[in-house]
Amino acid sequence: MTVTRSASTRARILDTAFALVRERGINAVTIAAIARATGVSRQLVYIHFENRAGLLVAMARHHDAASGFAERVAAARELPPVEGLERLLRLWLGYVPEILPVGRALEAAAANGDEGGSAWHDRMDDLNRAFREAVERVHQDGRLAQGWTVATATDWIWARSHLANWQHLVVERGWDPADYVDRCVRSTLGEVLTPPSGPR
Repeated sequence: MTVTRSASTRARILDTAFALVRERGINAVTIAAIARATGVSRQLVYIHFENRAGLLVAMARHHDAASGFAERVAAARELPPVEGLERLLRLWLGYVPEILPVGRALEAAAANGDEGGSAWHDRMDDLNRAFREAVERVHQDGRLAQGWTVATATDWIWARSHLANWQHLVVERGWDPADYVDRCVRSTLGEVLTPPSGPR
């Protein structure tokens, strides 16, 4: 099997896994189901991934990359600190509806002790690190509000932008998605940032 063909097969397996988790939920998705839907053998899936947990972690990482989300997050780091933090928060909130069914399934897996929980913790840890890097830059720029540390501001932003909040307000309560994003960004940043100083 050539490297290119192997990479293509791996990507197909991961795309299929994401589609199945989105459609059926984590509990109904097995290695056998993924192999069958991809049109490959279970043995081939195991060649690419050590176990189901590893496959699900790779699946979530792959979708972040294939969707362009990871690249957009990297680009946000090139912006000035406050602008970069706002961009990161808006990028994440804009990505939530795309991954919501899978994210909620992985979160439930984490709560139930299923192997899919590894993927949930892996992606949420990465998101927390991205927020922490952005908040650290804001802090170094002197714009972190009094009473906040880098750690507490990071955790606050991460919690305020949690998938569950989108689920509750947009899906269950019918909030307009754009209005939810604007309110979440304005209120969250308003709490953790100092107002900009006047002309120097």
